[in-house]
Amino acid sequence: MSIRTYAPLLGSLVALALAGCQETTTAARPRVDAPGVPVSVQSISGAPDQVTTAFAGLLGEAAAERRMEIVPGDKPARFRVRGYLTAQPTEDGQTSLAFVWDVYDETKKRAQRVQGESLGRRSSGGDPWAGIDQTIVAKAASDSMDAIAGFLTTAPQAEAKPDAKGKAAESKSRTASASGAKRL
Repeated sequence: MSIRTYAPLLGSLVALALAGCQETTTAARPRVDAPGVPVSVQSISGAPDQVTTAFAGLLGEAAAERRMEIVPGDKPARFRVRGYLTAQPTEDGQTSLAFVWDVYDETKKRAQRVQGESLGRRSSGGDPWAGIDQTIVAKAASDSMDAIAGFLTTAPQAEAKPDAKGKAAESKSRTASASGAKRL
């Protein structure tokens, strides 16, 4: 199945879990709370379906722990994030679950890239995903949200633009559809 099939599920999972351009890596960063900044998770790609589904749920839990406001793809959001997961063997025989998140602002410009990895157990056979268990997926989700929340707490606020009468008008945010109808 493609990510387009899972996009509505991902948005729903993240939103449900919550109800309950610089590059950065995640190297043992402390947990950061980022309340009140609406973010939409647009896609997670690269992993097998079961890993993507587990990761989306754990990502939502990690967001909730950080008091982040995750909104469905069809709701206004200040930032949109798109992620990619990959598993590969390391030189010492372990398996690395690497993640990359591109964070886009309201103008669809990449505002931040965050990346990192979690190490899993040795994988037997040729499938590196076999070495990725729930603990590693949870660590990658937590590290992802720490990095994204760290960016959100330092991101500049969008400035209100003056209207024709010189008064500040509220800026409206737009989001791309989680179903992939609009692409960044």
